[in-house]
Amino acid sequence: MSGGRVLITGGTHGIGRACVRLLAQEGYLPIFTGRDAEVGEALVGEIPEARFLQADLSAPGAVASLAERALALSDGRLVGLVNNAGRGARNAFEETTEELCDQVFDLNLKVPSLLTALCLPALKAANGSVVMISSIAGKTGEEGIALYTASKAGLIGLTKALALEIAPEVRINAVCPGQIETRMMQNTLLLPGRRAQLEARIPSGRLGRPEDIAEAVLWLISPKSSFVNGDVLTVDGGETAGLRNPRAKQS
Repeated sequence: MSGGRVLITGGTHGIGRACVRLLAQEGYLPIFTGRDAEVGEALVGEIPEARFLQADLSAPGAVASLAERALALSDGRLVGLVNNAGRGARNAFEETTEELCDQVFDLNLKVPSLLTALCLPALKAANGSVVMISSIAGKTGEEGIALYTASKAGLIGLTKALALEIAPEVRINAVCPGQIETRMMQNTLLLPGRRAQLEARIPSGRLGRPEDIAEAVLWLISPKSSFVNGDVLTVDGGETAGLRNPRAKQS
């Protein structure tokens, strides 16, 4: 028995791809987006029940077009929406430009806001669930990525406001990943000693995998979390649990 259609943005790589695979494995029918048609079609070849919609969500009119195509594929019923597409921005804040602000806030905050609004009738029809992929940076702040941090904090605020507004027909929650091995982290991990530095500040002793986030998304989409609404679920191996004392390990 099908778990129903779930729309996942940014589904061709990293966390999004892990969500597509896991949701399909658990009986859902993923509709996923991405800019790379070759990668998207290859993933459909691996998961025949999935549907790929090529989309550059930063392009004018792309969100409305995506919503229209996704709703046609789902017959107007979505059991889930995973707003995963986003982009990073590491820069000194004094070097911020209007163009960079637009790029970061449009993809990280405007796109999920608009897509969620456009999909609400289909989500209401299925008593669906929305998952926003935020970040631990949106909870705590992080030096050098102020725009990214602000946009991800905005997703948390959006989640909480909508949890009040669109319940009980639709639930909405956010997931805040920590240090996850994705394409966004590749350049960082190439720096000498950087992997060891990151692992040292994570109590679980390792970087996260995209599958760690996909498991959280699956739970929030599924009826098993039916009484969870407006929550911000942190999946970071304990990194933001508090300050660590290196000497405590030696005593």
